[in-house]
Amino acid sequence: MLNEVLILLFFSVVSVALFRRLNIPAVLGYLFVGLLAGDHALGLIRDSHAIEQIAEIGVVFLLFTLGLEVSIPRLIAMRNIVFGIGLVQVILSTLSTVVLGLWFGLSWQASFAVGGALAMSSTAIVVKMLTEQYELHLPHGNISLGVLLFQDLAVVPFLVLIPIFAAPGSDSLLVPIILALAKGALAFAVIFYAGQYLIRPTVRKIAATHSSELFTLFILLIALLAAWLTWQLGLSLAMGAFLAGIMLAETEYQHHVENEIRPFRDILMGLFFISVGSQFDWHIIVAKPFEVLVLTLGLIAGKGIAIMVITRLAGYASGIAVRAGILLGQGSEFGFALLAVTITSGLLSLELSQPIIGAIILSMTISPMLIRHNEAIACRVAPDYADDLNKGENSIEQACMHLQGHVLLCGFGRTAQNLAQFLKREGIPFVALEIDSEIVTEAREAGEPVFFGDSSNPEILRHAGIDRARVLVVSFTEFKAAENIARSVRELRPDVPLIIRTRDDRYLERLLECGADEVIPDTVESSMMLARHTLTALGEAPHLIEEMLEEARAGHYARVRAFFHSLEDVDLQTPDHHHLHSVEILSSYHAVGRSIASLRCLQQIKVIGLRRNGVTSDDPLHEVELKPRDVLIIEGHPDEIQAAEIELMSGL
Repeated sequence: MLNEVLILLFFSVVSVALFRRLNIPAVLGYLFVGLLAGDHALGLIRDSHAIEQIAEIGVVFLLFTLGLEVSIPRLIAMRNIVFGIGLVQVILSTLSTVVLGLWFGLSWQASFAVGGALAMSSTAIVVKMLTEQYELHLPHGNISLGVLLFQDLAVVPFLVLIPIFAAPGSDSLLVPIILALAKGALAFAVIFYAGQYLIRPTVRKIAATHSSELFTLFILLIALLAAWLTWQLGLSLAMGAFLAGIMLAETEYQHHVENEIRPFRDILMGLFFISVGSQFDWHIIVAKPFEVLVLTLGLIAGKGIAIMVITRLAGYASGIAVRAGILLGQGSEFGFALLAVTITSGLLSLELSQPIIGAIILSMTISPMLIRHNEAIACRVAPDYADDLNKGENSIEQACMHLQGHVLLCGFGRTAQNLAQFLKREGIPFVALEIDSEIVTEAREAGEPVFFGDSSNPEILRHAGIDRARVLVVSFTEFKAAENIARSVRELRPDVPLIIRTRDDRYLERLLECGADEVIPDTVESSMMLARHTLTALGEAPHLIEEMLEEARAGHYARVRAFFHSLEDVDLQTPDHHHLHSVEILSSYHAVGRSIASLRCLQQIKVIGLRRNGVTSDDPLHEVELKPRDVLIIEGHPDEIQAAEIELMSGL
């Protein structure tokens, strides 16, 4: 089996890297690996049953992380979308699939299971595309998120009902369903009370040990133990994991748990998708094109139109309804999970499932291309929506046409609103662009010059009078959006002062390269304000405090950006060059007796200080020779620091 695992890992690395480069979801990369390595292609997977068993655990972790993301306040806030549009869509999609399945000759039980699988849309694809296109907070983005949230919740009852429908003598379903509900209630009660009185206190004690290894082991134990409990009660493994996720979501360690469990989930889910791909016979597309075409169109067009109609009836504009339908018109990773349960339970044979698997794969392949152009498609399908967009741009242009020397605010959240108060006190005109419709509506009702618009769109910036603006400020902390705005601004107006706010200083250099004049990191500035108040309380002279702060800000915070990192501070995606690290020089080290200047590794990083005999000197002279028990304080990239330590020890 090791041979097969190595082959799958190799193909997975290559395909996922290629698919990510092409901006295609990694899910499709894993499906492609399975398709390539399966019996219907190269036949590299021989012990597929063992891989399927491991892959089942991936579904358990998928449901566990889904439980972690369930937020009761969020459900309440989006209840009209979640339990309105979402509920109607799942019911309508399932019932229409049942009718279609009966027409194809399936039993109503199998049709119901397939309907549940096809009713789901891909959270991974939709959220990824919405985030990349900065549409997450637009009306159609909010609708899509609400519907996806209900679909995710709907997976659980389907996982309960499918095995019941597959059981022998399932003509009388009332008793099995009541029994399953009772078992589910029992499992929920056990997990809930165990969580309240055993698991939560234990999690806190384990977290207090600061052992990442112990914490991860305990979370794995809880997830699998809950899955085992529901399995013993005759329910699915995934349901127990889902309940465990909900329980841990209520603790203060929710995000830490999610970060620790994500690597296991991603790897095991990758194996699950590989196993699905290996079972798919691509010849079915040629052998039964009509069935595959009908199912694919049902997913893309049928489900999309259904969501459009439901959204329109819910009172949303036609263009918003069209965009929501385009976003949600595809199959889902949860669809594969439900199909796996359906096949395992015997409701559907692997042969009959082939057209369905093919339709889900095709819809997930086509959908990103449609989502990328959802606005253009909506404008063609609903001309009135295009007129509304043009009216919005024209209203910005008309409102700003006489402005001169104004401040252009990108985003109108809390930070921008506070800034606006200072601008108003000084009589400085400003215009704000915001993509959250609720903020725009409330702000405009209060008389604020706030308009709905995407700040990265060059046309919107032109209408907002960027050619006459005195300063442009990006007030939110999303790096990608800020980067796009900076590039657009510099193409339109190279000379306008551009100030960008960020959460921390991780992307400071990249934003400066994009054209920002000033980058204001929240974490660095808040620490400096803390220093100001502390020094003031200690009685230091105000002018000396200001001098220190200005010195700290010089060179884009060069003197205050480096700090000692914990494991949680390290971001493997974007590691920076401002890690502080202390290295004690032992008597066996190669560096003993050598000057700082003579050590090649110390020329590539910054030596901040040298501690000798309990006394620390800043910026030590390069001629100083190192002695045993000296402590060097260095600053640099984690890889550079590691290389420096190796050279200090061995001279390599």
